[in-house]
Amino acid sequence: MTMQAVQIHNGFFLVFARGEDFMPTLTRFCEEQEVHWGQFQAIGALEDVEIGYYDLESREYVFRNEEGPFEVASMDGNVSEMEEEEPVVHAHAVLARCDETLECIGGHLRSARVHLTLELCLWHVSQPLIRGRDEETGLNLITIAV
Repeated sequence: MTMQAVQIHNGFFLVFARGEDFMPTLTRFCEEQEVHWGQFQAIGALEDVEIGYYDLESREYVFRNEEGPFEVASMDGNVSEMEEEEPVVHAHAVLARCDETLECIGGHLRSARVHLTLELCLWHVSQPLIRGRDEETGLNLITIAV
């Protein structure tokens, strides 16, 4: 089984299948549907998660691997562009362990596999979301043209 998608008024509703690799699947979908700029929210369950944060002092991301499974308590993200790159999917999530503790972890989501399902609503953004290097932070940040 593979991801299912339906077009809605201002974007798409996606249902990811068990075992799908979240980030590459969403990136490929955005390429195929020519979604250059967007915003999304999702709920569901994930496993084999790589999650972390950006350490400004060292100018590096710090990630850790977590097997899971996890309930997706919250996931928000966007789709933007960078020069000569495929769509950039940027996601943050709060994940709750699927046990009696319901312990939560959260941060920048680098990779994850769908555990049971993942339901995601992706809305088009009509204005360009272009990432460029910010020398002060070392990050590729979105600049909004006014």
